[in-house]
Amino acid sequence: MKFAGWQRVSLVDYPGKISSVLFTSGCNMDCIYCHNSDLKKRIHETITEGLIIKYIKEKRKVLDALVITGGEPSLHKKNLIKFIKKIKEKFPDFLIKIDTNGSSEEFIREIIPLVDFIAADFKGLYYKLFSDFDTELILKNLSLLKSAKKYEIRITLYPGYIKENEFIMIAEKLKGHNKVVIQQYRKNKESDFEPYKREMLSKFFCILKDYVKYVDIRE
Repeated sequence: MKFAGWQRVSLVDYPGKISSVLFTSGCNMDCIYCHNSDLKKRIHETITEGLIIKYIKEKRKVLDALVITGGEPSLHKKNLIKFIKKIKEKFPDFLIKIDTNGSSEEFIREIIPLVDFIAADFKGLYYKLFSDFDTELILKNLSLLKSAKKYEIRITLYPGYIKENEFIMIAEKLKGHNKVVIQQYRKNKESDFEPYKREMLSKFFCILKDYVKYVDIRE
């Protein structure tokens, strides 16, 4: 498998670990606030498995983990799963984290036993605003994560997709999950909403903590 981008060292993409981050291209959603918008479309992917494996061997003493993000990794399901298995065979104690938008039930089922951490997005109550997916389908897929070794559901608080009067409804939809992370939305050239103030993130936090085991805010 080949990848579209590579950040060789990151201190933030795998919480508490030093990681190397690989980017796939192509996405089946079109979120306005996307921070990797150049990867929404499939682009020429040039970073080979050989280069990645060589780098991990060289930096294994300082690297803890590999993070695979996008784009949307599930669009590369077959080849990506082969790659993950290869990495685990060569580096059994090396941690692997996957970022996904939660659109593929099959992908989630297959990666749960293979990876150490899954971060999945919940984008709001109305997925038709930016995708062809049904909200209930996404919620059903996210419920599978309860059997994962470690996972978190991330909510980017974009005012165009999530309104204040929807906070309780969203909390009810995510009831029983282990961890939800509220992420501050960062304005870009496509989006036309100002980010919510810190007080609004705190309000959502206070609502969510009555429905899920652990809630965090990332700004």
